[in-house]
Amino acid sequence: MKKILVCYATRYGSTGDIARIIGKELEAAGYQVSVSPIADVQDPGNYNAIVIGSPLYMGKWLAEARDFVSRFRHPLKERPVAVFSVGYSLKDRTTEHLKSGEDALVPVRIFINPVSTGLFPGKVDPDRMSAADRSMMKLSGATPGDFRDEDLVRSWARELGDLFHLKDK
Repeated sequence: MKKILVCYATRYGSTGDIARIIGKELEAAGYQVSVSPIADVQDPGNYNAIVIGSPLYMGKWLAEARDFVSRFRHPLKERPVAVFSVGYSLKDRTTEHLKSGEDALVPVRIFINPVSTGLFPGKVDPDRMSAADRSMMKLSGATPGDFRDEDLVRSWARELGDLFHLKDK
């Protein structure tokens, strides 16, 4: 059975929730899936394919996600990789917001060329945020709420098996 790693960075849990949805879809498609925080991944080279996710903060992936891609660039280049980003602005599926989500991946694409990119809205829960993030949220005019779209995530995850070409190997 082909093994897929779904790993993620997160600040308040929304990206981890989305990673688990992706993992369940891939398991339903017949793959052996491990879902793990990026910090816990020792060797992505032990997997046939990898999905990497991060929330967007200030238009960038979290440093730990960017560092993961840089540190493991060699094994990541040797197998299919898909990436996903989670962000408040992605709740508005406008060309401008989606382009901004793609632009956030420029530092990642220096090291890898993902077979697919998922851009998903997240959850804004001020009760779980640090004081600094709460202040930034208020200044930006962000509205609290759960904007995650499980159908959008599931649809993207179902496409990954074919894009990874694992059934042929």
